[in-house]
Amino acid sequence: MWQAIGLAYSSFFSRFEDVLRASWLWLIAVAALTGYASWQRWSLAMAVMGQVEPELFPSMTQLRQTTALLQLGAALAILAAVSIAVAWHRLMILDEQPGLSGSNITSGDLWHFVVIGFLLCVILIGPALVVILGGFYLTVPATFGPNTVGPIAFIPLLLAAAAVYVVGLAVTLRLSLLLPARAIGNEDLSFGQAWHRTSGNTWRLFWGLIVTTLPPLLLTDLVVIAVLDLAYPTLTATRIAAASTASTVCSLLLLPISIGFLSYAYRHFFEHPLQQTA
Repeated sequence: MWQAIGLAYSSFFSRFEDVLRASWLWLIAVAALTGYASWQRWSLAMAVMGQVEPELFPSMTQLRQTTALLQLGAALAILAAVSIAVAWHRLMILDEQPGLSGSNITSGDLWHFVVIGFLLCVILIGPALVVILGGFYLTVPATFGPNTVGPIAFIPLLLAAAAVYVVGLAVTLRLSLLLPARAIGNEDLSFGQAWHRTSGNTWRLFWGLIVTTLPPLLLTDLVVIAVLDLAYPTLTATRIAAASTASTVCSLLLLPISIGFLSYAYRHFFEHPLQQTA
């Protein structure tokens, strides 16, 4: 595990030129759209907070346009993350140099990757969501109806949802190596095979992803804090939008670290085992 983590970080820094090659166009596009949409949202929010005259409130058209921009920005960021992830998987496993940033969005491998990602998300949150919604439907009458027992009725529901989520997380981790498989065009690897080969390695995969995900997230938070601190005490919509944009851009730029861990884990389980150091 530690060898895969070390390789994920060292590959990111030693091949940073490839990181930029795979991401630079996405970073520009996402920064522009996210920055403008965030600026619009916070400008409207501050207008509402700063004005009490109803005639000066933002119109419904402005609100709808801003909502659409935010949704478009989120969709673009997700597409950028997928494109960068697929390019990095192919570099780490196949030693295939990334093409022009974003040029792989028409690739069948990318969309197979998207399908697997969607299925893993369903496995992760679907069962817990069903428990929450179903339990909420059954619990609300006991909480707000006659002979109520109060909010304490939600405790068993939350515990059940948490337990189901943990199970879903474990299953998702065991199947996560389907992502690099689809990214490199391996359509033969089945859910059953991925489950079988990762048997007994759930914690290794969990901690590997934690160690390759949390430090980049903390670095991103530090960048956001630095941007906001520069604005103190005059916090403006522009400053908040800049912080939001910086967070998104940093997240995309550092994404190859955790993606690299999955790539090396895939190579360990399905190609050439890495030396067992943990």
